[in-house]
Amino acid sequence: MSKEILLRVGSVDEEFINRRKELKEALSLVKMGQSCVFIAPRRYGKTSLMLKVAEELREEFFIAYVDVNVCTSVRDLGEHILNAVYSAVGVKSFVHRAKNRIGELFKSIRELRIKLGNIEFELGLELLQEREDIAFFREVIDLPEKFASRTGKRFLVIYDEFSEVYQLEKKIPDIIRSKVQMHKNCVYMFAGSQESMMRRFFTYHTGAFYRFARVFILDFLEEGDVREYIRKKIKSAGLKYYEEGENEVVKLTKGHPYYLKKLLQTIILVCKDFSKECVVESVLRLLEEEKHYFETLLYHLKEKKYRGEIVRLLAMGESPYSALKGTLSSQHVNQILRDLEMEGVVRRRNRGAYELTDPLLALYLSAP
Repeated sequence: MSKEILLRVGSVDEEFINRRKELKEALSLVKMGQSCVFIAPRRYGKTSLMLKVAEELREEFFIAYVDVNVCTSVRDLGEHILNAVYSAVGVKSFVHRAKNRIGELFKSIRELRIKLGNIEFELGLELLQEREDIAFFREVIDLPEKFASRTGKRFLVIYDEFSEVYQLEKKIPDIIRSKVQMHKNCVYMFAGSQESMMRRFFTYHTGAFYRFARVFILDFLEEGDVREYIRKKIKSAGLKYYEEGENEVVKLTKGHPYYLKKLLQTIILVCKDFSKECVVESVLRLLEEEKHYFETLLYHLKEKKYRGEIVRLLAMGESPYSALKGTLSSQHVNQILRDLEMEGVVRRRNRGAYELTDPLLALYLSAP
């Protein structure tokens, strides 16, 4: 394999990186009709894992993918779901096409007939004419079940960045649960980056989705899997292998899926060998590439006092409780850490001990 063959960072392809245990379990559960939820910070491979599951099951299920993060309102979320469901059965851009028909020549048309295989459907355009947003949303949630029950082919509905629904409307989790718990022909996968919020939805006994889905908490990749993947990629690229190079990649990425793939991509493109020096040079390039992302994140963190400082202290390996003693009470520090944890910026490892979820952000902040 030549250096020009890239790893497609953030995509589902032949280079799907490990998560073999989670993939196997999720596939089995979905086939059995068990819904799943994946909780991890951004860039930990949640989306890739769900899409890999969907790819493996595309012959058995209709697949509808909804990215909640791009939705701006309850209505917008409902329309994204509507588009995803119709796209799954072969009708692209349904909302746009239907709105044009309603708004122009076809106001009198009450039904849209879609032929799926040898089954004739009569699906009302009245759904989009519903003016009350919550009522519209409630009806849209049932659409996958209607398709699945009539065709005999199940639906797999994926909600990515599901924790963002709370920003749109606090009632959404309860509305969805009240509907999907009655669906016999649909399976659901959820993913979210705000760990505390997702746990509140799925693991608290008061949560809307308590005991509805099997919970997967995704961490860094296992070191053995990381090393196996590194050797495979370096060998296929034809680079001279050095164990010190491998050790440096493991140390710097900590098994973070996104950065592991992107760092190896950089190494393969610019290096003549897999030495430690080359890895360090590639990391510096990667930090420069990610600079805008880091600075944007830090800018938003600093909108609230002391959050940026606490993140910097964690990156330096210092305890914010000790470093800010006399400036902030331990209760105040603890509250800020909980807020950062809810946003997926930090993760608690031990009682009172936190670390950044992004190893390269830590490296970026700690660099001289």
